[in-house]
Amino acid sequence: MAIYLRELARNRIALIVWTITMISFSVFLMTFFPTIQDQAIELQRLMEQYPKELVAAFNLDRLKMADPMGFYGTQVYIFITLFGSIYSMLLFTSVLSREESEKTAEFLLTRPVTRSNVLIAKTLAALTNITIFNLLFGMCNLILFDIYAQGEYDVNILILLIIGPYLMHLLFGAVGLLISVFVVKARALYPVSIGVVLGTYFVSVVSTLSDTAKDLRYLTPFKYFDAADIVTDERIATLSLIVLGVALVFALGGSLIFYSRKDIAV
Repeated sequence: MAIYLRELARNRIALIVWTITMISFSVFLMTFFPTIQDQAIELQRLMEQYPKELVAAFNLDRLKMADPMGFYGTQVYIFITLFGSIYSMLLFTSVLSREESEKTAEFLLTRPVTRSNVLIAKTLAALTNITIFNLLFGMCNLILFDIYAQGEYDVNILILLIIGPYLMHLLFGAVGLLISVFVVKARALYPVSIGVVLGTYFVSVVSTLSDTAKDLRYLTPFKYFDAADIVTDERIATLSLIVLGVALVFALGGSLIFYSRKDIAV
């Protein structure tokens, strides 16, 4: 419990900064919705002038920005999945690597706790942070929809669009947890975390733009929790949940195995 509470306190500033920043940007985006809704015809004409592949890459072929769910899915959803995933990666990659980078691992591991207890406690703290982050962001957007969409939406779909990014953050967090076992330099955390998220997002865009690369969509979390699929199907696909479950089990199990056998840098 002491390790868990210490880790929560250690990451509280980052949680506050990321949460306030993401909510502020969401508020900024939602203030544009009434204007977009009033100019729906002009916006549709503008979309028709763009290449079909580019329109499809950002789901504008299946979601309409003048519709509340379409606006959320093409604007806010992309933003929270992208930047929220970067936050999740940074959070989970620092779970173990920070101790070695800051030379505190020797002191921590001389305490009467096992390595598995350390890993689990620190992982639970990161999970708590990412859950609080998504809860606050989700509650904010429920309020914003009441203000700007004025009841012209299905609240159940909106809740799914709030859950989707959270599940994606967990998926990236699982990858980050496994990386944290091997990456011990603090300076490497940012390029690795940002590179993984942006790289998989780029793969998702490429898989949409090219028919020859469409199978690449199975390699990126952005396609497993796609906003257009959630809005159209009114559910999160079973395959996406299976992939998430496998990733979580693999990441936690792999991290426990490798960390228990690892030579710790002191």
